[in-house]
Amino acid sequence: MDFSSEPGPKMGACIRGRAKASSLSFHESGSHLFVASEADRVLRIVDCLHGGTPSDRPQMIKLQREGIRIVKATHHAHCVLFSPGSNNGPTKNSVFYLSVHDNKILREFEGHHGVISSISMSPVDDSFLSSSADRTVRLWDAGKSGNSICELKLPQNVEGPPLASFDSTGLVFGVTAKMAGDEGNHINLFDARNYSAGPFSEMQVKRHDIESKLRASGSTPERAYALSRSEWTSIDFNKSGKQILIGTNGGVAHTVDGFEGTVLHSFQTEGVAGGLPLPMAACFTSDDQSVLCGNNDGTVSCYQADSGLLARKLRGHVDRVGCVAANPKYAQIASSCTNTIVWVW
Repeated sequence: MDFSSEPGPKMGACIRGRAKASSLSFHESGSHLFVASEADRVLRIVDCLHGGTPSDRPQMIKLQREGIRIVKATHHAHCVLFSPGSNNGPTKNSVFYLSVHDNKILREFEGHHGVISSISMSPVDDSFLSSSADRTVRLWDAGKSGNSICELKLPQNVEGPPLASFDSTGLVFGVTAKMAGDEGNHINLFDARNYSAGPFSEMQVKRHDIESKLRASGSTPERAYALSRSEWTSIDFNKSGKQILIGTNGGVAHTVDGFEGTVLHSFQTEGVAGGLPLPMAACFTSDDQSVLCGNNDGTVSCYQADSGLLARKLRGHVDRVGCVAANPKYAQIASSCTNTIVWVW
């Protein structure tokens, strides 16, 4: 996806919503996009080939009882994984397997005792990862009800909730956790076929390294210090596995070396944000060439992954862009505020 040459991507479809999106997930076929909105407990489905409403499934599903915050497409075209929302009452700390064809929950995966912080579907089979504020990461089989396949518990010398994600091969998954004393974050890599042996790679992303990178890119010492302390909210591997993208709740995202853990680039959101800190939307494009970042001013910044330079800025949203995603099969990207835009070349 070349963002530097003209004319660049254009708005292919705009799907209007009533509340801000909380999660986006493309199906592996690239034919449709799932849009979750925690505030109004709605899951929307977008036809990426024709725009608008799909013909073979409902456009919108209301999850009034469970709510919805995170959605992840599965290998089945009509089924998704989702975590409940936190609006209007206590949150149930389960992951659900939903058939969107008939709006039925087929399975419930119980075991976590804290809010779900991430869900990651394996690209090669029906296994998936979930992480939680209860300081555990669990591996499940989406095709079977019952207990998790395994549970990884954080050691006592780390803090905060973990995050977990498969890489593009499904052979490796990464787990992050905050280092004690606010010194930075761990990234541990596991062999998905031999996870019981422990991590085969243990990397440390030090806070002062992030601070140095931010200062080198023009941030004031005070701002660099504050941003370096931002809580990590997402982890994503690029297709080659050479870079890992970290999103935070402080309006900054980082790419780190997938083998050494060194900080490569930092990307700051643009525009003024009011209220509490919100997770920064960021993702790799499917060709590994670019990093997309949502901004508070309603734009999407498109950076070159290798150089970290801004290649283009997309305009079209009326409010903060809280979610971005890249189509795995077609030259498309998606971004959401209240409305969801599918950008095409």
